Amino acid sequence: MPAPKDPAGLLRYVTEEIWNKGRLELVDELVAESFVDHVDVPGLEGGGPARYRRSVEMVRTAMPDYHEEIEWCVAEGDMVADYVRTSGTHEGDFYGLAPTGKRLEMRAFGALRVADGQIVERWGLGDTMALMGQLGRLG
Repeated sequence: MPAPKDPAGLLRYVTEEIWNKGRLELVDELVAESFVDHVDVPGLEGGGPARYRRSVEMVRTAMPDYHEEIEWCVAEGDMVADYVRTSGTHEGDFYGLAPTGKRLEMRAFGALRVADGQIVERWGLGDTMALMGQLGRLG
């Protein structure tokens, strides 16, 4: 099934195929060479599809069963925003934290700008305090 070209359809497709199923071969097709990432991730440098692919690899290495559930999604023009519930089992290195085997859940907001059926910009914020609490890194 080809990827949808509209922003909301593309976001849902990327969430399911790349993030949930780990289909990294789709990154070069769906993320523009000019991709700019406004998400500040420690250890993630550069831009373009390579940066996007590396962000997926980092998350799926830490949590091989990673899953993202879109609670809602709103699109206007070339922009789409969503609110998601993420979950996964911490089985690999996670930003320098050794695996704990704990089931992690986090809520996050994300936004994409789409041009010609490709992602050209990304923004996002997650509830990292809740995540760090689940990892036993607070108090």
